[in-house]
Amino acid sequence: MGRGKSVIDEGSGVVKRAVEAVSVPSVRAIASRLKLSPATVSRVLNNHPDVDHSTRERVLACINQVGYVPRVGRRITNVVALAYPDEPVRSEYGAFEPALLSGIMRGLEDQHFDLKLLNIRRDKKPDETFTQFFMRKGIRGVVLRCFRFNRSVITSIAEEGFPAVVVAAEFDDPRVNFIRADSYPSSRRAVEHLISLGHKRIALAMHNVADSDHADRRRGYEDALFRAGLPIDHSLVMELAAGLTSGEQVLDSILGMPEPVTAVFATNPMTAIGIMRRARERGVLVPRDLSVVGVDDSDVRMHVWPRLTAVTQDASALGLEAALWLTRMIVKGERGSKCQRTIPTTFEVNGTTAAPAARRKSAGQ
Repeated sequence: MGRGKSVIDEGSGVVKRAVEAVSVPSVRAIASRLKLSPATVSRVLNNHPDVDHSTRERVLACINQVGYVPRVGRRITNVVALAYPDEPVRSEYGAFEPALLSGIMRGLEDQHFDLKLLNIRRDKKPDETFTQFFMRKGIRGVVLRCFRFNRSVITSIAEEGFPAVVVAAEFDDPRVNFIRADSYPSSRRAVEHLISLGHKRIALAMHNVADSDHADRRRGYEDALFRAGLPIDHSLVMELAAGLTSGEQVLDSILGMPEPVTAVFATNPMTAIGIMRRARERGVLVPRDLSVVGVDDSDVRMHVWPRLTAVTQDASALGLEAALWLTRMIVKGERGSKCQRTIPTTFEVNGTTAAPAARRKSAGQ
């Protein structure tokens, strides 16, 4: 949809909103192109059962190819969705979702789009395609969140050609558009930093959501240990739902182990903060008794003391870039354009890491 511009009515002095005319394919144009009746195209759009499968596929393919936009009354919808294949991620998992949402909202301002939140599993009817579902909801494009168990949903949307981009996940399928942050190199550097300080018993506190981000962080942990010639002790790998309570459980587990653990890498900021909070309650000093490295999606690391040493990624930037690319592609009608972009993360050393006590004693510190 073209952007509106403000003009002055000199007679009344009233500011009016004049919307530039754009060429938008209509039901009649699609029907003519496919040599079908407008009624047949309308039945497909409304998911009417009285249309054979091949005809429905032809109409939906044409809709996605030419960029047909549904109208509400006389107005073209101007809405993008942030869609979750299942339930939205809970806020207690950390700052990623709020930061992502903030970035998306800033990106939508560029082309004057609005945002809707969607739960695909809850709202989509079993007998409708994803294109029909999104059009029924008045959606022109969709920013998608993805986890390993529902990647097939993302692939199906891409197969239909509906305008979509995935955030925080990577796909080999060339049809899937995505923007992600690569946390593997920084995660490996984080664990290498701990090893360089003298830590050999390093725990991993993993968020138990199966997505590519956390898989990258586990791979970074394991590769750093392997390169240093340290064994991977699976008893030191703990998978829990991210959150303050999980961090407390991790700290309690560490203190209950027969061999001392001197450092922990937590793949979620709330888990890291939970570890630090529990450590204070139990008289464990960070970093003197236990070094802690976390992952930060925004600026959470700056609001604890000591400031958290962390792998950092900018979730707001992911949302911003996803929204900018999607809305510009929709407005320009560039249905064939592709986006497969990886943004690097960084590793930031702050106040929660130090040499283990045994090394400090041997050095006379």
